[in-house]
Amino acid sequence: MLKVAVFDLDATLCAVGKAILPETLAGLRKLQTAGVQIAVSSGKPIYYLCGVARQSELEDIILMGENGASVQFGVNLPPKKHYWMPVDAEVRANLALIRDKLDAEFGSRIWLQPTQLEVTPFFPPEDGNLHNELRAFMKREVRKDMGITIYDQRDCFDLCPTGIDKGTGIAYLCRHMGWDIADAAAVGDGVNDEPMLRMAGHSIGIGQQPVAGAKSMAKTIGEAIEQLLTFI
Repeated sequence: MLKVAVFDLDATLCAVGKAILPETLAGLRKLQTAGVQIAVSSGKPIYYLCGVARQSELEDIILMGENGASVQFGVNLPPKKHYWMPVDAEVRANLALIRDKLDAEFGSRIWLQPTQLEVTPFFPPEDGNLHNELRAFMKREVRKDMGITIYDQRDCFDLCPTGIDKGTGIAYLCRHMGWDIADAAAVGDGVNDEPMLRMAGHSIGIGQQPVAGAKSMAKTIGEAIEQLLTFI
């Protein structure tokens, strides 16, 4: 029985930088009415997710920011219930060091997302030269022994503590809530979604091309929600 459905945000629940469409919200409410807990997992900070959820009038949901590192229940601030995944102090220090080096080397050419744990430099997706410069920086500065995992995406790099990702996030959430991971579903479209797509009992990739880790595919979020309704 499906207990929780965890959705990526950008390019899954909504277009990048856009609102969640009314028909998608209607689908999410169908799931809620059927007793499925809705969660959103994103590389964005938890406070960004709060704004999106409140504007969409989604209230009884779980928000998972910074690729599963930060979790809160509901959309109000301060939250009634929240937790952070445990991260070694040395890894935190390494991430802070990389953030400082990125700022020193690239300055205003990049935008460092205001996260509390992970480090995410954004760059214009059309600037292939800057993307390659950042790749070279990562190869030079992020050593294997620093405990940092890198997700190379179209418009940013997510630098996360190794062992904390959307997959471990959904697994920890299920243990925390007493759910079986087999009763969890994940929906996403990108490289940082792969861990949760592999981890969940049900998983759906969004788009025209196969998504790594997904057990099935849907062309649109509407189709994905219809698939989820068949798992109940």
